Amino acid sequence: MEGWLEDKFSCALCEIGEIEGLRETILYYLIIIGIITVPFFGVLRNYFMGKGIIAFAAFFSEFILALSFLFFSKQKIAISKLLFLTSIALMLVSLIFQDIKFMYMWFALFPALAFILLPAETALVLSAIFGFLVFFFDIVYHPKVVEVYFLQELAVFYLFMIAGGFLYAKVLERQEILLGWLVSEDSLTGVMTRKRFLEFFDIELLKAKRYQIPLSVIIFDIDRFREFNKTHGSDAGNRILKEMVEAIEKNTRKADVTVRWGGDEFIVYLPFTDLKGAWSAAIKIKDDIDKIVKANHATELSISMGLVQLNDDESKDEFLKRLEEALYVAKNKGGDVIETVQGGKYGKRIYVDRWRESL
Repeated sequence: MEGWLEDKFSCALCEIGEIEGLRETILYYLIIIGIITVPFFGVLRNYFMGKGIIAFAAFFSEFILALSFLFFSKQKIAISKLLFLTSIALMLVSLIFQDIKFMYMWFALFPALAFILLPAETALVLSAIFGFLVFFFDIVYHPKVVEVYFLQELAVFYLFMIAGGFLYAKVLERQEILLGWLVSEDSLTGVMTRKRFLEFFDIELLKAKRYQIPLSVIIFDIDRFREFNKTHGSDAGNRILKEMVEAIEKNTRKADVTVRWGGDEFIVYLPFTDLKGAWSAAIKIKDDIDKIVKANHATELSISMGLVQLNDDESKDEFLKRLEEALYVAKNKGGDVIETVQGGKYGKRIYVDRWRESL
């Protein structure tokens, strides 16, 4: 339950993608700038100018900023964001208790930073909560001098800031979705690209290890495909690649993912699948691809396959290295075989040629 709550909290404050990487970079520099400037411009300047409440709030904000930096360095980005925005909110709310109304324009800083650092919906909620608190504290702290027109103008200005920030954040997120779609799909075959798969696999790997989900991957390469292209032309080669992808899709589930790994190399990602299930899928795929090769009178072509199941103690790099090694073993045996490499740590390897055995 605790882990689930932590995941939900992180998802609300952070996303996965290039925009989140940009947000983290901005957060880092904002924290550094805050840590450097707040002691001078927030604490000392206001203390010597007689603004004790603001100086006191800035002092505590500096402490919160230090905590934000600490969590950032430990890669607890969601907590770091929340602490950073809390430090900003504390300094801004102190303006009410110091009774400096001409500086209320600074309240717009909170939604501006929130929409830069957070997903649009989360930033909208936090900005609305902050706005409510500002007006609540102002009315409670100054019950006899409520300036209706001033508060009305402030509310309109604040709402425009929220609307503008929300629009900016949604446009930015939509642009990332569009760009992500453009770079995530192979233009020839329509399957996932290697770059997109590596991002996707990071998440899947964490889930597989956390929830003990079996996970296997098949990699295959077309033997002598380069020579075939030189002899018959790239159009013939492209047609075979497309038909191969169709054969893969026919023999896999909706949850499985096909990836163009590079050139004539493909990967089939099989979640909830152990090694035995991966062997079964690989043999079905190979059978259908062999039929495609014969139908296209491309008898010089064959398929070399490697497959592995994720070990509990493996990193992503170790797993992919073992996958590539399985393919290398298959190619080294002359091709037209399916290989696996079992064992993962300390260089220990057991090579299994089940395809030849099945014949």
